[in-house]
Amino acid sequence: MEIEVGYFPKSYYDSNPEAGGFFPFALEGTTPYVFSIDSLDEAVCDRNLISWWMKNIKSFPLYFCSEIPSYWKDEFEQTCKEFNISCRYLTKKKKRSVLVAEIQTEKQFQEIFPIYFSLGSENELALWSTKKDIFSVEKRKWKGNWGNEIAEAIVVKVEDDTSIFWIGYDGDDIVIISNQSHFSTYEKIIKTFPEFVVPKLCEYE
Repeated sequence: MEIEVGYFPKSYYDSNPEAGGFFPFALEGTTPYVFSIDSLDEAVCDRNLISWWMKNIKSFPLYFCSEIPSYWKDEFEQTCKEFNISCRYLTKKKKRSVLVAEIQTEKQFQEIFPIYFSLGSENELALWSTKKDIFSVEKRKWKGNWGNEIAEAIVVKVEDDTSIFWIGYDGDDIVIISNQSHFSTYEKIIKTFPEFVVPKLCEYE
């Protein structure tokens, strides 16, 4: 299985939320390592592979923050109830809510990850952090398609020894935002993958 790995140039993103760009959420804190893992269609659908990766980098518990459209709400809440996943709402609105769920075990991850991947593939915001719940909703000035509009945004307040994983547009990739040392170089990143993954370095302009 081939996977492309590439660091983003700093010019690709900043700390302000950007509608349709990098990133559709706000960042606070130090994030020296920002990279993308591409060519993941087959791999992402394998929930066992991603949960193995999370276990290998000792990331549990995980905190998933996502926008949940009204038509997903019942299925999502039922899955959380069935597998004892605790969650809290950051916003609760008629058309779309923002919710944080705490994933403590690989089993919970394997059961709920397909929902998050489906949300990300539909360009709903779906991301998770390692070990700490670092999410809030605050008013921020947006860039990109919203043209400096001040509106609510998910804010990620990055603490020490933390990584954030965002399911990118159309579910084509996962972007990792991190200050953890095991993501500091390409050589260290690929050591976290299982042996059957064939990594390839991708260089962004």
